[in-house]
Amino acid sequence: MLLLKDVVKTYKGFTLRVESLEIPDRHYVVVLGPSGSGKTTLLRIIAGLERPDRGSVILDGRDITNLPVWERDVGIVFQSYALYPHLTVFDNIAMPLKNKKLPKSEIKRRVEEIAAVLNIADQLHKYPNQLSGGQQQRVAIARALVKEPKVLLLDEPLSNLDARLRLEVRGFLKELQRRLGATVLHVTHDQEEAMALGDLLVVINNGRIEQVGPPDELYARPKSLFVFQFLGLSNLVPAKLLGLDGEFSVGFRPEDVALGEGDHKAKVLRVEYLGPYKLYELDFNGVRIKARAPPAAAFEEGDVVPFRVDVKKIIRFG
Repeated sequence: MLLLKDVVKTYKGFTLRVESLEIPDRHYVVVLGPSGSGKTTLLRIIAGLERPDRGSVILDGRDITNLPVWERDVGIVFQSYALYPHLTVFDNIAMPLKNKKLPKSEIKRRVEEIAAVLNIADQLHKYPNQLSGGQQQRVAIARALVKEPKVLLLDEPLSNLDARLRLEVRGFLKELQRRLGATVLHVTHDQEEAMALGDLLVVINNGRIEQVGPPDELYARPKSLFVFQFLGLSNLVPAKLLGLDGEFSVGFRPEDVALGEGDHKAKVLRVEYLGPYKLYELDFNGVRIKARAPPAAAFEEGDVVPFRVDVKKIIRFG
């Protein structure tokens, strides 16, 4: 298990504070937050690329806070992949093992083994500029995994890929993690990516952890307004608009709105056809809300439509 305890890091006026964070073994954990939230700083502290001002980083009961990168037993894949252009795929992957001065036979065995797992065994003789973006990424992952680290750190690993390849690699990463039983810490700003991959999500904002838990728990039962609005589409309206007493706001998701029935009425401002469903933007007494409906829904811009909200899904804020 990886444990961060009372970690503080201040950098150019920004402070990251982590009172306690546990990363369980053999879990795919995604750190999710907007740009500048501190998620990459957190990853760099775990990797040993940054030293915390105070606090501890513990890996399997061993304090690694002040250890150099090469003694931490972690692997890291950078957003840029950081492959050596003058080295073959084989030599790129073998680099950590050569640095450990392992026997050539052992290096060959382990490189070929991890290359087979990542489906790049037929690319070992090539150079990085002869590979596709997806293949380059697999080489970077192979290089991180070949030394058999206790934790694999992924820094925005899908951000350089096009939309179609992102989906393909996303599935591959999850399958790989399960097959190897690896502990993975994946940093991203992409909510959909985080929800799809994570066994656990760590939502971070302004240098502080907002909530940790399974994706479905954070989506359905967010502990803060930030988590609610950052994970997926959301609606926030004054409680009184829904006939509730009190000076507070209520949140609900577009899929919790049923159009064409109910006591409330709203005007259709915009309709987006998204294949499996239509997304409606509505004016509800001066407040804009979103609703999902089947593709066959026939409401058009300008229509005034009745709707209801599933009261069991309403979340109170304030």
